[in-house]
Amino acid sequence: MIKTMCIGLLIILNLLCNVPVFSAKDNTIPVTVKPLEQLVFHPVKKAPAQVVTLQNSLLSSEISALVDKIYVQIGERVEKYQLLISLECDDYELNYQQIISEKNVLLAERQFTDYQFERSKKLIKSNSVSKEAHKRLSTKVAKNSAQIQLLNNKLKQSEKNISRCQIKAPFSGVIAERLVHLGEHVSPHTPLARLIDTENLEVEVQVPIVLIDNIDYSSLNFIYRNKQYPLKIRAIIPSIETRARHQKVRLSFLSEKTLPDAYGIVEITLRAMHIPANYLVSRNSQTGIFLLKKLNNTENHINEAEEGLFKAQFYPIDNALTGRAAIIDLPLNTEVIISGRNALSDGQHVSLKKIDSKEK
Repeated sequence: MIKTMCIGLLIILNLLCNVPVFSAKDNTIPVTVKPLEQLVFHPVKKAPAQVVTLQNSLLSSEISALVDKIYVQIGERVEKYQLLISLECDDYELNYQQIISEKNVLLAERQFTDYQFERSKKLIKSNSVSKEAHKRLSTKVAKNSAQIQLLNNKLKQSEKNISRCQIKAPFSGVIAERLVHLGEHVSPHTPLARLIDTENLEVEVQVPIVLIDNIDYSSLNFIYRNKQYPLKIRAIIPSIETRARHQKVRLSFLSEKTLPDAYGIVEITLRAMHIPANYLVSRNSQTGIFLLKKLNNTENHINEAEEGLFKAQFYPIDNALTGRAAIIDLPLNTEVIISGRNALSDGQHVSLKKIDSKEK
């Protein structure tokens, strides 16, 4: 009987030894994580834009004259104050000489009148000349002075007209159009040539008003003929296009420039961090991501994984939509669950596994 009891005890012990032991680790889901810093990106928007020049001048005649000489051709680069076109100026030079002659006559008369007036001032003290005669001389002196001043003004106007016979470049640039020919008679306001500034250039782009405050203005590029031109912001025009809900933005080139009137694309980088749509999951009518949460304060992830000391925390993202990247505002070192996220529920225990080199 004792032998039978011993055999029974041995059987019971054998059964007890083969009973599986369950731990916290057996209830966890293996997952991989990545820091948020490796996942987020700044979206790049594209908008059509045009290069505009700050100077695009239609040079016109200010006098009536014949075109005497043309010194430039279309497409030629000119420097500031360079002579472009000469108008025939003989009539204006003759008028200038005539005014000079008239002035010399008045100066001679004025000299004699001054002599008479000074002599009259001495004679009037001895009553040798009448007060009326003295007053007449005084008036004549004043009249001569006024006439000389009038001629001086005419001389200035005549000198200005003579200077207008030469059409000079008001700034450095390129001749875009030549609108007259030799021997043509031009009148005031007749267009002569078009000069454009190829140095002072800006890019004008229309940006949706919903993006104006979210643009990273330190990262802007103008794309023209598959080449990038770095830009910086100069001004946001405080006016809204009512139909398209856009605002015009003026951007300056940082270094190399394109040609005026070039059409291209401006790449606009947004400041807000976005997380790609493929990392988003939906739980309880909310869209968000799963974060890795520690159950204690230890920093040893290996030991925590062995002991089942992690759990998944669902983090809902405001205004996030499934299938679209979402704006996220969390510390960059936040650990986001990558693989295994689709099978998780909020608060579920997880364990870490090594990240496959091909896993994204």
